[in-house]
Amino acid sequence: MNPFLKKPFQLGNITLPNNIFYSPLAGCSDFPFRQMAANYRPGLIYCEMVKMDALVRHDPNTFHILDFDKGMHPIGAQLVGSKPNIAGQAARILEELGFDVIDLNCGCPVDKVTKDGSGSGLLKNPQLIGDLISNIVAAVKVPVTVKIRAGWDEENIIAEEVTRIAEEAGAVAIAIHARTRQQGYKGPANWEYIKRCVDVRKTIKVIGNGDVFSPEAAQQLFEQTGCDVALVSRGTMGAPWIAEDILRHLEGLPAIERGPKQWREALLEHYH
Repeated sequence: MNPFLKKPFQLGNITLPNNIFYSPLAGCSDFPFRQMAANYRPGLIYCEMVKMDALVRHDPNTFHILDFDKGMHPIGAQLVGSKPNIAGQAARILEELGFDVIDLNCGCPVDKVTKDGSGSGLLKNPQLIGDLISNIVAAVKVPVTVKIRAGWDEENIIAEEVTRIAEEAGAVAIAIHARTRQQGYKGPANWEYIKRCVDVRKTIKVIGNGDVFSPEAAQQLFEQTGCDVALVSRGTMGAPWIAEDILRHLEGLPAIERGPKQWREALLEHYH
């Protein structure tokens, strides 16, 4: 068994199939995608992020984003927002809907999210991240995770600080997208930021994220950082089977041929 592959994988008080996760991707990780992706055995799939405010006012469109069927378990939901006073209430709603894990988004870089201090805007106020996590943890029994970027910009790298804060607040895992908010998705991810978080943590699991587009990249991520989980984001787009490819690679099994024919057959199998 590859030392980096964990089958099963313990996350807080739940046991997951493995330590290859699929990221929440707005506009991409929708119901049909998650339904198809679940066939390829990722350890955890996250839904698209939802706003705390919309949840607590019971916005029907928000609840539609959260639709899932039992075949998608284990499944996580991701909250975005910056109001500790409603964070716990929003988390309870997600728990009652049946989600296995609740994640706090502190990484989304888009202006319409950061303008009110949410998403990666929270990186400017690390203690607020701790307050939000504490309130969520106090409100639910399921594991709570958090996803961040390394910092707002290169001059303000705070991933290690937030790792400590998240651990103290009760999060069981922290995902580090190894880019800054300023970078967006440009340039390579700097996995050194992930390694630094591994080095400072005591008990919290560290989830590595950024530039995992192949099974080989996933193995390199584990080797270079020592992280506990590989989180695949854009690497899932057009390749819902990448978890299976990574698992096979780490297990020393031969690769499965992937191409237009296989993609078409997967679609036909899924929808029939």
